[in-house]
Amino acid sequence: MISKDDSVTALEMKEMDDYAIHDIGIPSIVLMERASLKVVSHLKTDALNSYLVISGTGNNGGDGVAVARHLLLLGKDVILAVVGDEKKGAKDFISNLNIYRQLKGKEISVVSDKDIFDLEESFYKRDAVVDALFGIGLTRQIEGIYKEAIYLINLFEGLVVSCDIPSGLNADTGEPFGTAVHADVTVTFHRMKKGLLNNEKHAGKVFVEDIGIP
Repeated sequence: MISKDDSVTALEMKEMDDYAIHDIGIPSIVLMERASLKVVSHLKTDALNSYLVISGTGNNGGDGVAVARHLLLLGKDVILAVVGDEKKGAKDFISNLNIYRQLKGKEISVVSDKDIFDLEESFYKRDAVVDALFGIGLTRQIEGIYKEAIYLINLFEGLVVSCDIPSGLNADTGEPFGTAVHADVTVTFHRMKKGLLNNEKHAGKVFVEDIGIP
């Protein structure tokens, strides 16, 4: 059992990330790669075959795109759904998306309400969904296509695994920003986040994974 003394706020985690990247010199994309591999280790790849990875365009989304690539390389049936304007995407997200596209992975783009039907269709015959819409840096209410995406995730009856934190959840308080994913499993990185403590309703079973931050 992880106590509150072992958990961190979103700001404290950001400071740890910044220290690893800027002071120690670990490239951010290396940490992203390690994070994605830790998520894959919880996706029951020995038993499941079809996956939908729903990513935003920030660094949490980059984790998701890397997860989709690893699943593709394992021979899994993968659909990557990118929610939001990729032109505004984080650098490491763009890098991973370009790699995924070079591998000819299946992909849909959700940029407006008219794309929600395509997203809804992509859940069909999936064994598991990977939630990588938003990470711990979220500070605003969920609305628009993001709210619709979370609604669809919460309707899904298969395995739902969240990267770092269920999308829409306040990393410090554990309260939703209007709405949040109800995950079966949350794979969080380096340290437990305060908002995940005693929050099985949204986080499910939480695994804290080392990704190489000193």
